[in-house]
Amino acid sequence: MKLRIGLVTHSSGWEQLCAQEGIASLVLDLSSQSVEDECSLLVVNRELNGNERNVVEQYLRNGGAVIGFTQHLLRVGGTEGMEQQVKYIIAEHDEIFPSIHLLDVGVQGLVPRAANTLRTDASTFAIAAGPLIGGHAVVLPFDVDALMRDARPANKSFYSTPERLPSERVSLVDKGELRQLVQSVFEYLHRVRGIPYVHVWYFPKNLRNVFAMRIDSDGGTLDEVDTLHRIAQDYGVAMSWFLDVKSHEPWLDHFKSFAGQEIGLHCYEHQTYPTFEANLKNITDGLQQMRRAGLAPSGFTAPFGIWNDGLAQAVSQGGFEYSSEFSYAYDTFPLFAESVGTKYNALQVPIHPVCIGSMLRVGYSDVQMREYFAMVVRRKLSRNEPLFFYHHPSHRHGEVLCDLFSLIREHNIENMTMGDYARWWKRRINTFFPITLDGSILRVDGSASIPDDVYLRIVDPKGQEAIVSASGSIDLKSSLAWTTPPAAVRPPADIRRIREFDPRQKLGEIYNTLIRKFK
Repeated sequence: MKLRIGLVTHSSGWEQLCAQEGIASLVLDLSSQSVEDECSLLVVNRELNGNERNVVEQYLRNGGAVIGFTQHLLRVGGTEGMEQQVKYIIAEHDEIFPSIHLLDVGVQGLVPRAANTLRTDASTFAIAAGPLIGGHAVVLPFDVDALMRDARPANKSFYSTPERLPSERVSLVDKGELRQLVQSVFEYLHRVRGIPYVHVWYFPKNLRNVFAMRIDSDGGTLDEVDTLHRIAQDYGVAMSWFLDVKSHEPWLDHFKSFAGQEIGLHCYEHQTYPTFEANLKNITDGLQQMRRAGLAPSGFTAPFGIWNDGLAQAVSQGGFEYSSEFSYAYDTFPLFAESVGTKYNALQVPIHPVCIGSMLRVGYSDVQMREYFAMVVRRKLSRNEPLFFYHHPSHRHGEVLCDLFSLIREHNIENMTMGDYARWWKRRINTFFPITLDGSILRVDGSASIPDDVYLRIVDPKGQEAIVSASGSIDLKSSLAWTTPPAAVRPPADIRRIREFDPRQKLGEIYNTLIRKFK
C-alpha cells in the first residue's frame, strides 16, 4: 500500500494542507484506478456521481478510510446532513480529537446527521467520526478547500486567564486550527486502519521545534532599537527585523552592524493600502532606501498585519522570498496565499499574532504577559507548531522578552530566523517521495536525492512516534527510537468566552481603526 492521500479532484486547499503536513497526494480516477493500492486515505473533495459513489462505498467495505464535506459524501453509506450556520467548532472533553481548542469557520454548514464529536457554537455535535459500512470515515460540516482559500479578516480575542483578553485583527478562518484538525484526522484514520502514519517532519533533521523572533520596528528610536539588539546579543537570539524605513531614514545604515540578525522590509510609510499601485510604491520606496544603505531584504511584513490582493501582488512583484501577515494566516506552518484563483509566489510564514503591545492595550502586568507567553509555548510544543512570536522596540518590557528567551532555552529549542526557516521549508515541500508499506517495511523511493536535513515522522497505530532519516528502507520492527508524543493540551473550560461580545474590546477596535486610518 502506498502511504499517501488520494484526492477525488484537484484542490489547492487540500494540496496545501498535504504539503504542510508533508504527505504526498495525488488525484485518483475513480473509474480506472484501484483506490486500495494507490492511497492509504481518500479525500472526497467534490460531489460524486452514482458510479463514483459505488466505488467509494466498495473501498469502505474493503476497510478503507475517507474524509470529506457532508455535501460531497451525501448518500455514501447513508450519509445525510442538516444545514446549520457554524461560527466555530470547539472540543468539550473530546477523546477523538483532544488537541482541538476553537476553530473559527464562519460558514453556512451542512452538519452530518451522524455527528458524534466536537461541538458547534450552538452546542450541537459537529463532526461524524467512526465506522462506516466496513471502513472508517470522518464527515465534516464544511468544505476544507474553501476555508483554506478564505481571506476574510476579523477582530478576534485570544484566550488568557485575566478577565480582559488581548485581541488582534487576524484571518477570520483559523487556518492553523483547521490544519490541526486535518492532521488529527489523518492520524486517526491511519490508526483505526491499523497502519502507520508517515509524513515529512516539520523541522530540520530531528529538531523538536524551532523558535523565531520577528521585530516590526514601527517608529522605534535608536535607543529603543539598540536596547532590543543588546537583549538579542545577550541571549544569542538571531531576530528577524522588519524596518519601518521612513522612521529610521537618517540612520538606516546602522542596521548593517547587526551581525547575525536578519533585516527585512516592513514599509516606507507605515500603512497598508487597498490597491496594488499604492502598496507597490510603498514597497519600492522602502527597498530603494534600504539598498542605498547597503541592506538587501528578502522578507516582508505588512503594517498592522493586513493582507489583501493588492498587497500580495505588490509583494510578489517586489521579489520577496516570503511575507508574513496574520490577517491571512496565523499559528500554523508556512503556505502560499491565494485568492480568486490566484496563488501568490511569496511564501507566507505565519506567527502568533498577540504581542506585548496587544497585552499592554488591555492593561496586563509583566507577570500576566509572562504567563500568557508560557501558556502559548506549552500549547505549541504539544502540537509541534513553530514558536514564532513578534515584538516592537517601542513597546519595551525587555524583561518579559528575557523570560521568553529563557523559557525557549530551557526547552532546548533551536533558534532560526524567519528567512532561514522559509528557505528550509521550500526545500522540504519540494521533497515529496512515494512511501510504500510492505508488511513491516517502509520503502522510501528516491531517498538518494532527499536532503540530509529532511526527516520523517512515523506514528504507529499505538500512538508511539519516531523521527528518522529518510533512508531507502525502514523496518518498523527494528530498534527505532519510539517515544510517546507530547500530551495534548486540552482547551480551557471557559474557552467560549473568547467569542463572547465585549463592549470594551469593540471600543478598542474602533479606536485602533481610526488610528490606523489617520496616522
